[in-house]
Amino acid sequence: MRWRLVPWTAVWGGCAFLACLALDPQGPSCSATEYLEGGRCCQKCGPGTKVKALCSKSSETQCVACEAQHFQAGWTKEKHCTPQAYCDKNAGFLVFTEGDATRNVVCRCRNGTHCSSPECLTCRVNRVCPAGEGVQREASHLNDTVCVACPPGSFSNISSATARCQPWSSCVDRKTVRVANGTHISDVVCGVLPTQPPQEEARRTHILLVVPLVALFGLLAGALFLFCRHHRRRQDLWKPRLNQPEAPFDQQEPEEVEDPPFPTQETLLGGQPVAQEDGKESCLAEQEQS
Repeated sequence: MRWRLVPWTAVWGGCAFLACLALDPQGPSCSATEYLEGGRCCQKCGPGTKVKALCSKSSETQCVACEAQHFQAGWTKEKHCTPQAYCDKNAGFLVFTEGDATRNVVCRCRNGTHCSSPECLTCRVNRVCPAGEGVQREASHLNDTVCVACPPGSFSNISSATARCQPWSSCVDRKTVRVANGTHISDVVCGVLPTQPPQEEARRTHILLVVPLVALFGLLAGALFLFCRHHRRRQDLWKPRLNQPEAPFDQQEPEEVEDPPFPTQETLLGGQPVAQEDGKESCLAEQEQS
């Protein structure tokens, strides 16, 4: 029995050895940050660096920083870093995110444009939805604007790359009535409802209308009364003259003529001239004689 077991054990051991060689023909297994060189695992260069010299039996890997306008995002055994992307303004691109030694520059199409293909080699102007259509999905860096026709009960009266269809206005909420229906490019037209004013408001309106009319009537009546009174008084003044007959010219009484005033003359009285009226001289003489 022992003699039979030994050969089978040797066979199974040989198979296991061959299987190990088949699974790892290059030698020992290295981690993600290592590489196999000269039968042993050597350290890779980290992000932002590149390999200057590979490892050997007596030395480790030598790494240096990436040159300007280049980057290295992960661990590598390469001797060259990757050039950063160039955002061509003439093609419609702009820098969306600045790059550094560990990350690439991110380019985007400028506002109002999007990539013309999945590779985004050029940019294309975003579509504008015409009147009667609204924006279902706005354009992005990779996709164009998606437009949709305005459904019943909504409208769009402008051309826009961002505006959506707007619902018709509610005339009931505004306490108005619908005068004209809306369309896919116009809103409904609302009108004012005819309303009955409250009783107090109607009374106030009536008073505001009646009071000025009454005042105006009173002014007109007073002016008419004063005019009639003045006219009647003038008639009373002219009435006696109109009824009295005029006398003949030869029987008319001569007008009385006032006597002219007596002339004055000066008289010496005590050596001083005294003004004396004519006619009084005789009276003074008679008084002296008596």
